[in-house]
Amino acid sequence: MSIVKRALEADQDRFNVATEIAIDAGVLERCEFCEATVFRGDEEVDEAYKLGNTKFTQGELKGTFASRREMTDAIKAAAESGDHAAECCFHCSERMSGND
Repeated sequence: MSIVKRALEADQDRFNVATEIAIDAGVLERCEFCEATVFRGDEEVDEAYKLGNTKFTQGELKGTFASRREMTDAIKAAAESGDHAAECCFHCSERMSGND
């Protein structure tokens, strides 16, 4: 495996962990029907930073993030990602309302 591919995989891993932290903090939500779609939640990103810092202090993120700054930057990127910009899962919302 090339160095570039490993670096890309590590970036994706950090993004995925940051996304899970944001979900756990309520900044992002996972669709309750398909569980594949992630969208904006009700909480501010500060809640995810707090949770991430707690996990970092407890050593839960060891090996994923080299520093707290790297972790908070990843959380910010996940929370602001266009992948998570919706306010709901449009696919499931349409199916539930009979518009599929």
